[in-house]
Amino acid sequence: MADHIQTLRNVIESWHRADVEGVLANLHEDITWNNSGGMKPPIQGKATMRATLEAMKGRLKNNRWRLFDVAQDGDKVWMEGVDEFDTADGTRIAIPYCGILEYEDGLIRKWREYFDGRLQEEQIAGKGVRPTVDAMLDRPAV
Repeated sequence: MADHIQTLRNVIESWHRADVEGVLANLHEDITWNNSGGMKPPIQGKATMRATLEAMKGRLKNNRWRLFDVAQDGDKVWMEGVDEFDTADGTRIAIPYCGILEYEDGLIRKWREYFDGRLQEEQIAGKGVRPTVDAMLDRPAV
């Protein structure tokens, strides 16, 4: 069985370096990425993904994305983690999430993330990260 968790780790390591092409190397040409918890339409296709990641990269000062739990069953990976970063203006964003990845030909084909978009909106508005969120994130990454 393919080690799809390692593919996910490759994506995370690439994104820590702001290496868009490194991320894309692990994604299927027909990637579908539901990255807004259902708040916006999914991103479809590698070209759109590239444009989205390039735009995101320009808004970030750093990236501390990490996983707390991860499991693989066949061609699916379940993950729990935090998307944590500082924006270019120094605002700290920390969004706990869960997600499911589906793989095809060893590459991520479908990517769904579930999180509370209200937390993200609060943090972007400058209200800070809630202590309840920090308490959730105070544990070792895997």
